[in-house]
Amino acid sequence: MAQSPRGNLCVIVVDDVGPELIGSCDEFLRGRGLPSGSPAATPAIDSYLREQGLYFPDTWSMPTCTPTRAMMLTGRIGSRSGIGRVVMPRLDFDNPGLEPDVELLPRLLRAAPQPYSSAAVGKWHLASEEQLELHPLHPLGSPLGSWFDRQAGSWFNFETPPSVPYWTAGYYVWSKNYSTPLVGSSTPCGGVPPCIVELNVNLDPDDYPSVDTIDDAIALVHDLPEPWFLWVALNAAHGPVHEVPAGLPSANCAPQATIQAPCVHDGIPQDASRMRCVLSALDGQLARLFCELDFGTTTVIFTSDNGTGDLAVAPPYDAAHAKGSVYQGGVQVPLLVRSPELAPQLVGTTSEALISLADVFDTVRQLAGAPSASDAEDSMSFLPILRGERTHVRRSVYTEIFGPNFIPDPATGAPPAGYVCNRHDQALRDARYKLVRKWRPAPTSGAPLLTEELYDFVAGGAPDTSTQPATPRGDWSEQNNLLAPGATLDYWAAQALQRLRRELDLRYPPLVR
Repeated sequence: MAQSPRGNLCVIVVDDVGPELIGSCDEFLRGRGLPSGSPAATPAIDSYLREQGLYFPDTWSMPTCTPTRAMMLTGRIGSRSGIGRVVMPRLDFDNPGLEPDVELLPRLLRAAPQPYSSAAVGKWHLASEEQLELHPLHPLGSPLGSWFDRQAGSWFNFETPPSVPYWTAGYYVWSKNYSTPLVGSSTPCGGVPPCIVELNVNLDPDDYPSVDTIDDAIALVHDLPEPWFLWVALNAAHGPVHEVPAGLPSANCAPQATIQAPCVHDGIPQDASRMRCVLSALDGQLARLFCELDFGTTTVIFTSDNGTGDLAVAPPYDAAHAKGSVYQGGVQVPLLVRSPELAPQLVGTTSEALISLADVFDTVRQLAGAPSASDAEDSMSFLPILRGERTHVRRSVYTEIFGPNFIPDPATGAPPAGYVCNRHDQALRDARYKLVRKWRPAPTSGAPLLTEELYDFVAGGAPDTSTQPATPRGDWSEQNNLLAPGATLDYWAAQALQRLRRELDLRYPPLVR
């Protein structure tokens, strides 16, 4: 691969993987006083990214996958892009994904001084079925080719043949869409794109989604014109729960976990155990990709679309505070960055910066030297942190979940006339405190109903009594609501409450009316 002045850019998004599922990230969390998450074996992520990159433990996503992916690719939170909840296949009316004419990251990179080619492989999950019927080449954008140059993968979590139930097929029998050929001029489905091929793992282990997506990524690493931007979106470790098939390919240069059959992690539920083996299998496939990358010229950004799914949550972690919620278990995600831009003194270290996954947008843009986006107002580049020029770029970070989705008014950016929001949960945190707001429509008429919760991440939890005097511990599991009936606020908490309320009121007005 020839070197490019700006360098190649690879963003890897795994699915439903909280930081407690990754060995080296779980180790850091335990240092904060959290219990072990019984992590999967992830030697490739740990050695290639954690030991050779920079870890951002205080990174927030949206609570579910479609809003996070939209936020990363537009630089806009859901209430500005219209994407507040996941889009579903079949029977999901009036809940659209992204319209294909919005400004997406690859369009911006194409305008860089040295234009970037681009490709997306794996899970797309940014359009409803209705939009896919109208725009069957949705990942290519409109005008056609203004988004990604090449794309192949699953439209949603998985699309299975009509005769095969999703929860009994999923990873084993699934449909793969080709918007374009990936390498060369033909597709495995033989037709002119868009076309769909049915993959069956029982007939070929290389059809296992984690293998298939990494095969595509490796092919593109060697075939895309440089410089390139590669979006690698894995289905794992999202459900359905399954046993990892035997015979998956292995890396020739990187450590890999041994996955026994049947898969067993002692002391946790069977479903949670199996999901960890799914993640270990994914780690093994990432090892294959890492072996093919030139890290001297490539920036790799690794993260998850949201926290751990309820099937993979293991005690004492709380499934009610996992994926789909604005609590830490739903929105705190791993963010690991390895880059030739990373200052040598930061390699293998941890940053205390607050990061939103919206910031991936502007960071990638700045790495490419592309022009600023006109409407990516929620994204702040963390490239100055990578270079050692700054330690923080934002004072607070925000997340939300609402529904249904909407297509913003093109003139105002607001929800269209007549839009009715049935739920809007919000959370805003600074370095110490977190405010949660839950808005619901009034049962009959009148003002919407609001509940609030406040948490202290420095001294809000049970103290560590192993030291004398006892050391304060942060309430990272959000068990001590400082606004609960009978609770009292000290001066600092009261000040934080006013500050966080004011910022939410000014910057993030509720959608429930």
